[in-house]
Amino acid sequence: MANYRLVLAYDGTDYRGWQRQPDLPTVQGALEEALAEVASLESPLYAAGRTDAGVHARGQVVNFHGAIKPRPERLPAALNAFLPHDIVVMKCEEVAEDFNARRSAVAREYRYFIHRGEFPWPFNRRYAHHYPGYLNEQAMEEALARIRGVHDFAAFARCEEGKTGVREVLEAEMRREEETLQIRVKANAFVWMMMRMLCGSLLEVGRGKWTAEHFAEVLDGRDNSASGPALPPRGLFLEEVYY
Repeated sequence: MANYRLVLAYDGTDYRGWQRQPDLPTVQGALEEALAEVASLESPLYAAGRTDAGVHARGQVVNFHGAIKPRPERLPAALNAFLPHDIVVMKCEEVAEDFNARRSAVAREYRYFIHRGEFPWPFNRRYAHHYPGYLNEQAMEEALARIRGVHDFAAFARCEEGKTGVREVLEAEMRREEETLQIRVKANAFVWMMMRMLCGSLLEVGRGKWTAEHFAEVLDGRDNSASGPALPPRGLFLEEVYY
């Protein structure tokens, strides 16, 4: 059977995450239902990132082995006819038999958005965390720089028992576009809740509750009870997956 790679985008607000769960709306469940109309699957769906409830994606990558009715370039349009409007398949291509969306990825990029306006903006309430108070953005940038390289991110994550929190951060930066603060992190992989807890801790630095040095001490301490509170999922996007 051929191996196909899909690239999709979705608004995760109304879903309980990527992974199928009984009797709950999930992105995987919706995609499997749409695929049943135009393809026959001989394998599970493999996703590059198992996004949590409420988390969005602009560049999620999925692969499956099977047979499809339309040509690969026409499959996105066929699938989108059966998918809800908040999930869109943008690309389909046949790939090597050994390609796996999760295991073959060399890096993933997530972005977290914080709206800094005085009042919440109704048109991005599903896609950004609103924080109107003062933030020392220079101190946040100094703290963010500390995560570059190889670290154990157990302090800013919820590691599964027996699993390591060691990851390599390839790029980390913060950008300001008008009233929106954007935190971008590219790493070889992410631990569960890593971005939301990391960004919550950066917010502690911005608020003046922590210094950049304390942020580094918490990171090195590998104790997630010392982390800042995790920020809401609505501001988080899986931006791109690299192969």
